[in-house]
Amino acid sequence: MKKIFLVCLLVLSFLGCTTVFAGNNVTQGNSGITGKKSYEVLNPEGYEGYWAEKADGPMVMTITPADESGWYDVSVTLRRALPKKDLYMMRALYQNDGSLYYENGLYVIRHSKKNGNVKDKVKYKNGSGLLYYSFDENVLYWTDYTLPPEKNVRIFLKTSAPEPEKNKETD
Repeated sequence: MKKIFLVCLLVLSFLGCTTVFAGNNVTQGNSGITGKKSYEVLNPEGYEGYWAEKADGPMVMTITPADESGWYDVSVTLRRALPKKDLYMMRALYQNDGSLYYENGLYVIRHSKKNGNVKDKVKYKNGSGLLYYSFDENVLYWTDYTLPPEKNVRIFLKTSAPEPEKNKETD
């Protein structure tokens, strides 16, 4: 029974992932999010900066250029007070279609201690996914292929730098 469930889950994940590459109409998993892919592509510098999850979602994304040409360091954190936070980190490559693709995603739960030490609990390594800007909707889609289809698409809006985090242990 577990094998059947696992096969079904993999098939659903594959179907959710393939829709990103399906041509002009893009439908993202079971989330009901749709976007029409325009002929315009976002230049790589357009991704740089801060992005907040749409509708005051809990995630904030930072995209900065890496040392290597065409590569970008991406980090996504949950907006929650320290000492504990979820953190996704990846290095994405700018693609000819205007998207950023990664295969090296790391997801950790980071715990900051009073003495300044940090301890990471790794949830997964080598995750893959895609960042794609939709001109039609003026939003950035993040599809994390490692997550289940119903949770793998997040929508972000360009924003200013986030507020500094407060540490619950010192307040």
